[in-house]
Amino acid sequence: MSYLADLMEIGGEGGSPFTFTGEDNGATLRKIWVWTGGWQVKALKIWLTDGDVEEFGDPCGNFSEFEFQDGEQMTSLSLWGNGAGTRLGAIKFRTNRSREFFAKMTDWGLKTEVIPQIATEEIKSITYKNDTNATQSYTVETSKTITKKSSWSVANKMETTFSMSVQAGIPEIAQVSSSFGFTLGVESSYGLENTEERRENLSFPVQVPPRKSVKVDITIGRATVDLPYTGTVEITCYNGSVINFSTSGVYKGVTYTDVKAIVIEN
Repeated sequence: MSYLADLMEIGGEGGSPFTFTGEDNGATLRKIWVWTGGWQVKALKIWLTDGDVEEFGDPCGNFSEFEFQDGEQMTSLSLWGNGAGTRLGAIKFRTNRSREFFAKMTDWGLKTEVIPQIATEEIKSITYKNDTNATQSYTVETSKTITKKSSWSVANKMETTFSMSVQAGIPEIAQVSSSFGFTLGVESSYGLENTEERRENLSFPVQVPPRKSVKVDITIGRATVDLPYTGTVEITCYNGSVINFSTSGVYKGVTYTDVKAIVIEN
């Protein structure tokens, strides 16, 4: 179902990939059972509204269940790794009926759930009025310069002594349903401070019905990221020997959501 939401891998060591959806006939999630152990989610059992049932994993350990009511839908979904990068550690979701499901590993603690704070910036707002008896078509055109920033603080001012680069994935903003969450970009090499600027040309078609007016608001979400990180410093000496030691600091960045056009008809 990659056309509905971006697919991301959590864990990845152990078990086998599986796909179980109702996209062929419109079936949706009816009920879910989750088993958890000390350091991982052990198993899932899933019921769809068409009666199909599948079970994945080894059903043992602590047990949690959730059954959706008619018309109930997820409004947010969070997945945690187990902290070691090897297994799924927790599943949490909320619904439009103000209910919550949270199944998590029992022995290992979870990292803090990070929910990005999004500030909406208006790019352009325009109103079209149609005083005729025929539908009128317009195209809203504008542009926006987007500046993304990223930086990593380093302990003991090592950057003043060494030429340093960072091998990491940069946090990005992703929207699923009505909520936002952080995803990790592709790992690459960066300087300790980076600025990426690009200009986007935007174009949105608008239909104005007869004797109506339509207001178009074009917006973008801006998120300031402030996250602690841990890592390994690798120093290559002139004689070719390599020294490794652990470090920690704070990652700071500015990133953006996709541009959105909101059309209001009056």
